[in-house]
Amino acid sequence: MLIREAMNGHLMDAQILSEGMSARYLELKKQRLGYFVDWCEKQGATQLEQVTSNVLRAFILHLQSLKADELNPRKPTKDKPLSPLTDKGYMLIVQAFFSWCEREGLLEGRPNPTKRVPRVKAPRYVIETFSPAQMAAMLDACDMETPYGNRDYAILLLLMDTGIRASELCGLLVENIHEGYITVFGKGSKEREVGLGPNAARALWRYMHQYRSMLVKSDFEHHVFLGRDGSPLTRNGLYQALERIGQRANITGVRLSPHTFRHTFARAWLENGGEIFKLSRVLGHSEMQTTQIYLRDFQSREARIDHAAFSPVERLHLGRRSKNKGLKKDSR
Repeated sequence: MLIREAMNGHLMDAQILSEGMSARYLELKKQRLGYFVDWCEKQGATQLEQVTSNVLRAFILHLQSLKADELNPRKPTKDKPLSPLTDKGYMLIVQAFFSWCEREGLLEGRPNPTKRVPRVKAPRYVIETFSPAQMAAMLDACDMETPYGNRDYAILLLLMDTGIRASELCGLLVENIHEGYITVFGKGSKEREVGLGPNAARALWRYMHQYRSMLVKSDFEHHVFLGRDGSPLTRNGLYQALERIGQRANITGVRLSPHTFRHTFARAWLENGGEIFKLSRVLGHSEMQTTQIYLRDFQSREARIDHAAFSPVERLHLGRRSKNKGLKKDSR
């Protein structure tokens, strides 16, 4: 079978069985698997049976030799190589494709070639979060005399107070706003309720009742947050708004993205003694393993903070010998 035909079948199945997958992930899957198939065809491996373990190893080496802007020229990265996380992401999609081929009987009894290829490893980074001073600076950077300033102010407090995803914020509808909580639709169109604190609720009420009407162009528009043309705010529009706020607030050393707010919310939840099981429900995770990522970062940060209190050097007062004493000993 042609590898391209197998890919088309796999993508059709992914669309049918898309529960738990976001539209963004499906698009990413299509793009990355398409890149892999294009590369295989250029190597002469047009048939599924021609993709051996050695072909897959060569593809990994090809990814590791690429520069980031070769895959996405719209985002110049000053000749930086692809991130190991990106390499791993491509191979996870390729592995899922061949596992599907195996289940469908398309390998005709041949071993799955991905099972003999080393797994691409990626470093685990501690994700930086916003400090209280940075969050206050971003709120202060919003112009509260304008409709968009009030929109941005409400967006910031909502992200800080709930930890919801970018897609959940952009998809929020007027009818999803309730007293003391909001209803969001997460991955796989799973609905959940998320609590809303008084300050965030007040900012959201002010925006919706005093400023949203200045932005909306149609009485039939039900999205809460709107872009410059009165249409629903998009993910890109949200990222651009956060970038502008960050520049005005002089935020450095941390990524300005909705996901950073999500990590900041999770860290604060755990710091304040919140239960990880409840945090998992608030964040909309289907598996506790995902929430464990936030717990790992929190524990790493807590260990760093406690270092001086438990370090043997500090507790035994080691390393405090005066310089003069050291010189006398050396001169003997």
